[in-house]
Amino acid sequence: MKNRILYILLAVGVLSGSFACDDQLDIVDPNRLSSAQFYANTDQAVAAVDAIYSTLITDAWYQRMSPVYNDGRGDEVASRSPWVFYTGISSFTIPPTIGDLDIFWHGHYILISRANQALENVPNVEELDSDLRDRLLGQAYFLRALAYFKLTNTHEKVPIVLSTPQGGDDFYPTNEDVTREDVYAQVKDDLRNAISRLPLNYDNVSGPDAGQEGRVTLGAANSLLGMVYLYEGNYDEALPYFRTVIESGEYSLADNYADLFTQDPGIEAANPGKIFWADFTTSAAAEFNWGGDPNVNWRQFLALSPTYSVGDFFDFFPTAFLYEEMRQERTVDGNLDPRYHATILSYEPDEGYTTAFGQDWFERGFTEDAYFIKKYTTAADGSDAFTSGFDYHVIRYADVLLMYAECLANTGNVSEAAGYVQQVRDRANLPDREGEFAAYSLEAFMEQLKHERVMELAIEGKRWEDIRRWGMLSNELSVLQSHDAEFDTYTPDRIVLPIPQPELDRNQNLVGNSAN
Repeated sequence: MKNRILYILLAVGVLSGSFACDDQLDIVDPNRLSSAQFYANTDQAVAAVDAIYSTLITDAWYQRMSPVYNDGRGDEVASRSPWVFYTGISSFTIPPTIGDLDIFWHGHYILISRANQALENVPNVEELDSDLRDRLLGQAYFLRALAYFKLTNTHEKVPIVLSTPQGGDDFYPTNEDVTREDVYAQVKDDLRNAISRLPLNYDNVSGPDAGQEGRVTLGAANSLLGMVYLYEGNYDEALPYFRTVIESGEYSLADNYADLFTQDPGIEAANPGKIFWADFTTSAAAEFNWGGDPNVNWRQFLALSPTYSVGDFFDFFPTAFLYEEMRQERTVDGNLDPRYHATILSYEPDEGYTTAFGQDWFERGFTEDAYFIKKYTTAADGSDAFTSGFDYHVIRYADVLLMYAECLANTGNVSEAAGYVQQVRDRANLPDREGEFAAYSLEAFMEQLKHERVMELAIEGKRWEDIRRWGMLSNELSVLQSHDAEFDTYTPDRIVLPIPQPELDRNQNLVGNSAN
């Protein structure tokens, strides 16, 4: 099994800078190294980049908030949480004054700050092997691009910070004239820089990163750049990036869909469809990884598990739309789609699903017709949700295949697109409908693709962005309202989340967006 990146050991190199007008105020923290003291050797250069990764498993990122932001605003799940932050996100009524908005905002700029430090200082480490230097810089460029991609998709007008602050004015960047297009341009520039430096994998590299899995690869950078163009509606430009990933031979679909959502590190590592993910473990260390600087006592658990689980916080539940959508089509054997069983927890005695959390369904107190979220929860075995070790998928191969199919169809090649859709269906043992799909009009094909993406990617943070880029919020709002009553309170100015009011108060150079 390949070596995994151990995030808890990486934050020793998290750096702090200071700016003061009076030397008497320059107090040295004995527990931290300044950038002038750090970046002295190869190990420190690697640690600086690894510290960027550690943000991915915090609350601001994939531990909880990023999935909740996207799933909550989609029509696949609804919130029943007592926390008004969750219900406000899901019903498009969140006020800018609620302090919890800071979590996502700050966490993403923490990653950007760490990436900026690495990009500025890693090139100056004299002993660093040139190939390793390129790989480290490529990872930093990708991670910064990912942060800005998510920030602008969420808040739209965000300040673009590309260097560490050197003076007072630098601490107060502006977003006044920044558009989503401006941020996307920076994301694309960073990804091109990443593509020119990243390897296909780390199996044959020479250095401390040799054989490690979980690091950014060429496939991840090409996938994300294709996604940026897709989100812009630029299908022609997106095509070659997705094609490069598909033709690389590096990825394929795992035989068993459920293997994508396991806590077994051996099965996770062997999965051929993982392109980029946040690496969580079943550690029961004393300190939870909500945020801040990680240390050796930090566990790396996926907080999404108790958040979505009926056995724990139970903040979200599947909508009737998702439940019914996933039961529409049977396999060639006449069974429910296996992706249904990996996504939704329900009582299905004819197919052997009669337990929940390791207990009999009815002993748990559930009714026969009840259904709940299963994906990313511990419902299958009843293990401790607060040591949940599911890796969270950011980019996976099936998504790339479906995005590629979408681009092909929208550039006049529905017949070829049909083959890639059927390839994903084949893994689920569904009937071969490639010929039928190939004869569809573009409109009919896109309707089918919408269904296929729900089946494959439900409750994985994809649906909201699909809804948004397909124009459903303006053209099919009544349909969304029929799927999820939370859309009854949607208004066009709420297509983005507000910039946190405390951040606007701290930085007078910031301006709000349409939701403020």
